[in-house]
Amino acid sequence: MKKKFLQQACLIAVSSLLLSACSQKYHTLPNTRVVKTCPTLLVTYEFGFLKQGEYDDLNLPNERIKSLIQEGLEQSGCFGQTQVISDAYKHYRLDVVYGNISTRSARGGFFHSQTSDALVFEVQLSFNRMDETRIFYGKSSLQNDNEQYWQIFGQPSTLDANEIQITIQNAINSAINEASRSFLKQ
Repeated sequence: MKKKFLQQACLIAVSSLLLSACSQKYHTLPNTRVVKTCPTLLVTYEFGFLKQGEYDDLNLPNERIKSLIQEGLEQSGCFGQTQVISDAYKHYRLDVVYGNISTRSARGGFFHSQTSDALVFEVQLSFNRMDETRIFYGKSSLQNDNEQYWQIFGQPSTLDANEIQITIQNAINSAINEASRSFLKQ
């Protein structure tokens, strides 16, 4: 009786270990969209500088970030880009600073290990003209955790390209939505 009970207990323990190790942990990312806030154009701007902050672990190209910002500003309906500022009291210069930190940690040993990947992306939009400066921030983060047993069952955590793209887009869209609401109240 004891032997049969011990065998069943071991079988249940190993089965639950395999099921938990092999099951994929799903992470749902919120998706912040740019809200079409303005029925007509409120702000004209010229793109000023775009620079990476102190940290850029993802080595993102400036053109990619600039393109995402321009698309978002256009979607809001509030902002229109101009090539030349003819009136420094009427038009804004848009300066952008962005940065990101990506970390990976692991702990444990041969029998059980845990890995964790984290990403934080921040962006600052600064609308400047002769008599005014308006600054808007956006921040988004993501963390994936996973476990492995005996370095066979389970997988280490990773951040895939789609998750990175959504995290970047969420931060940019948050800053644009904040800017749209602020200029609309004006």
